[in-house]
Amino acid sequence: MKLEDYLPDLEEETGPIKNVKEWAPGVYYIETGQEETFWKEFFAVLDGAPMAAKVRNYGKKMDGLRLFALDDNTGGWRIVQYEISKYRANHKRKPVPEEIFHDLSLHAIEVHPEYFGTFPVPYHTPDGYTLRHRTLANGIYWLETSTYKELLAVCFPIWNAELSAAALTLAKVTSQDRTAGISRTMSYLFFAKEFSCVPVYELMETRKEWDGTVIHRPALMNALWEYAPKYTRGLNGGEGHALDARTRQILEAADLEILPQPAASELIGMFPDVGTDFLLLE
Repeated sequence: MKLEDYLPDLEEETGPIKNVKEWAPGVYYIETGQEETFWKEFFAVLDGAPMAAKVRNYGKKMDGLRLFALDDNTGGWRIVQYEISKYRANHKRKPVPEEIFHDLSLHAIEVHPEYFGTFPVPYHTPDGYTLRHRTLANGIYWLETSTYKELLAVCFPIWNAELSAAALTLAKVTSQDRTAGISRTMSYLFFAKEFSCVPVYELMETRKEWDGTVIHRPALMNALWEYAPKYTRGLNGGEGHALDARTRQILEAADLEILPQPAASELIGMFPDVGTDFLLLE
């Protein structure tokens, strides 16, 4: 059967369909909407499609197909997109540039580690090889290296979306990423132990579960005052953290995008009795 056989039922779910394209056997891209409404995008995978078994646990099950809304970030459409690109590459229908395929898989790993596996722990760092690691979250690792350094490593999809310009100025990159351009390699950023308090603080905005399990918040606040006082005063509404010419030069040299600094959700306090060792994982 073709998608046309399911259109009446589909439009009850999606609204009026404006455009349909078959992107792989039994896999369709759908645009819906009217002039007075916002348009929406979907993937539809017929039950008889070669990739149907791979996506059977995702999307919305309908009679004869599964429907994937592209505005549902965790609904499985990234898996469909990845499998379409892989099919095209394997069957030479339309070559997929390596960097685009890399970007697709990176963002899919972030949302669906159960399908793609977790982000690999970086082996090469700006301070030697990784000898030991602890996982703070998928794509966020605490490393111990062959030069006796401790580093926080943050993968591309996370740092590119969540870290501010102030945090990015503190980052290190490997020589390979510096030469090739990290926006092309889409690799990890690394933060020395003393400066890792800044990215950790920002990452906790969307990882409340870290508080008391992965991170000791009072010690983190002490570390912010100890190692990033200007940043911390800015968060507390004091001296701002505008990017000066030198900071902007560092960002541009490292090929890093300048993101806005987030507002503080709370005042950063000081806790004299707890020190600055905020990592709870042993």
